[in-house]
Amino acid sequence: MDDTNDDADSGTDDGADDGMDGGAGGDTDGELVRRYRGRMVTGPFPAFDEAESAALERETGRPLPEPYLAFLRAAGGSGLDYSVHLPECEPEPLHAFDELYVLGRDATGRYGPGTLLGEYRSSTEPEFRDLLPIARSGGGDTLFLDLAPATHGRLCAFVSGIPWPGRLQHGVFTEVAPDFDAYLDALVLDPDVAELHWEDVSGHDPADPWRRAVEARLDRELPHWRAEPWAPGQTG
Repeated sequence: MDDTNDDADSGTDDGADDGMDGGAGGDTDGELVRRYRGRMVTGPFPAFDEAESAALERETGRPLPEPYLAFLRAAGGSGLDYSVHLPECEPEPLHAFDELYVLGRDATGRYGPGTLLGEYRSSTEPEFRDLLPIARSGGGDTLFLDLAPATHGRLCAFVSGIPWPGRLQHGVFTEVAPDFDAYLDALVLDPDVAELHWEDVSGHDPADPWRRAVEARLDRELPHWRAEPWAPGQTG
């Protein structure tokens, strides 16, 4: 059985080899990464707060779906650097909603941009009131968690179009996955992103915690990465 299936059974997985410090729900100062359902989540990791979860549910008038709530409790960080395949977005089917919105207040004590409650409050269109923004791409595309009773828990996305040849010409609103666990299981590590991550850390000391975390991720998710032209001299 592969790592992904093991992780899907257990929910979370041991991140000691990934350069992690601390554990879920504890002191998160200095913690770099956590792994959840075989995916690497990057920090910072605010401690899960039941009161903030309840406040968000009061605001939306809907309960948070259990798969997403479990993720927030165990691994709610700020980054999930993967892509998902969206057939409706051809000719650009791979999209990365890698900037996660966080539960609770921001560093200024407000529900500002980048917080779940703040982003929900900023979605003023009536047709979006049952959709909770949970992540965004670097280009501003948004991943939503559907809270409507009939479709509770599914994930949808709005992807903007760019009127250039070879690009998605018009904005697309599309279903992404039936629930948050299925979304995590569908994520892929783009080889181009893997190359960029390695370029960022290849000059670091081999004992550097972030380099170790990147190496552990690549070993798990791209087992033959050390043979790639962009990783010369990496023999394991």
